[in-house]
Amino acid sequence: MTAPRQRRISPGTFIVYVYDLTFTCAVMESDFLSAEEAAAALGVSVHTLYVYVGRKGIRSQPIPGSRSRRYWKSDVDRVRRGEEPAPPAIGKLRFESQITLITDQDFYYRGRSALQLAAAASFESVAALLWGAAEDLCFGPTEPVTPDLMAPMRGLLGYQGEMTRAAVLIPLLEEANAKAYDLTPVGMARTGGDILRWLAAIITDSGSPATLPLPQFIARRLQRSEVDADLIRRALVLSADHGFEPGTVAVRTVASTGVTPWRAVITGLSATGGRRPRIGVYDAISRFVSEIIASPDPDDPVLRRIRDGETLPGFDSPVYQHGDPRARTLLAFCAEAFADDRAFRKLASALALIREVRGLEPNFALAHVFVGSRIGLTHRPSLFHLGRAAGWIAHAIEQYAVGENVHVEGLYSGPLPQEIAPGTS
Repeated sequence: MTAPRQRRISPGTFIVYVYDLTFTCAVMESDFLSAEEAAAALGVSVHTLYVYVGRKGIRSQPIPGSRSRRYWKSDVDRVRRGEEPAPPAIGKLRFESQITLITDQDFYYRGRSALQLAAAASFESVAALLWGAAEDLCFGPTEPVTPDLMAPMRGLLGYQGEMTRAAVLIPLLEEANAKAYDLTPVGMARTGGDILRWLAAIITDSGSPATLPLPQFIARRLQRSEVDADLIRRALVLSADHGFEPGTVAVRTVASTGVTPWRAVITGLSATGGRRPRIGVYDAISRFVSEIIASPDPDDPVLRRIRDGETLPGFDSPVYQHGDPRARTLLAFCAEAFADDRAFRKLASALALIREVRGLEPNFALAHVFVGSRIGLTHRPSLFHLGRAAGWIAHAIEQYAVGENVHVEGLYSGPLPQEIAPGTS
């Protein structure tokens, strides 16, 4: 292991010690309270605070280099409001996970800053981290099995979109791979590596997957540069998971029944293809970005929409009050790597105008649209789906370990049958 390098992320954060590509957690100091601060906020003694940790679910973690601990501020605030933690419901869909934590300025994969991982970690290592498995077990030197029917099926599906091809081909790939039915955590993680490699092959219209790192494989298939490969890697890492979004909830529901990770990914693809999920407005954002890039004056499409009272697609972020850090991180890399790129200069001009006039920041979908247009995947958010598949597989592994959902009693609100309606004999 190389000697650690000290680096301060930003004011108000802890120093991160970097060993190659392994990162410690860079959590904002404001997210935690000392024991004395937490006790004062609750109006109790420090001794009572220690009791609350077990009884009321206040999470804490040790402070490196000392015997003290710091306490998660949101838990302290919850207890101060008199709210009890939601108990885990065994046998039901759990809205409780150890995978991703979202804060105002960052989000964390199993305690590691996703923004910092996007700066240098490989997509494969991040996927393995989410799955709780060793990277070499998930992404071995052997290519996944290619079924005999793959070639004729590719011919039949040649004019279909990437995600349509994936939905049709995934059951075929599942049946051809005996490992698919190993639903141990390690077995599902191994299957996860095969799924990501096959998805990369499908979205780039390749007849077979490869053992290359996925960003390099995609960049070579699309004849893009190494800088573009790095852009792809960052986009995939930042896409990997974002908590209980609609696709993830759907994945966890079907995973609890014992389907393979292949089927769980099909569910995620289906759920995010609707109109209501945030990624469902991808087409509108894509048209807006295309107008900006194609216009002689990139401000014109923006001003026209503002004058006409139209919405600006790609600028809503209900999770982050001060702008989506995923978009900010991805666009900051583009500003550095593609400073001389005419298309990005136009986009940057339009974003600056929107920021000045409306005070809005772009969301992650808009940043992804630009990445897709940059590398030649302009039709659908297939790069996003490839990244998010890593998170779907992680949630499938976690939910399957809980058990199958119990039958939920619904409230019937339709008409009563005549034989049991009130007042009938």
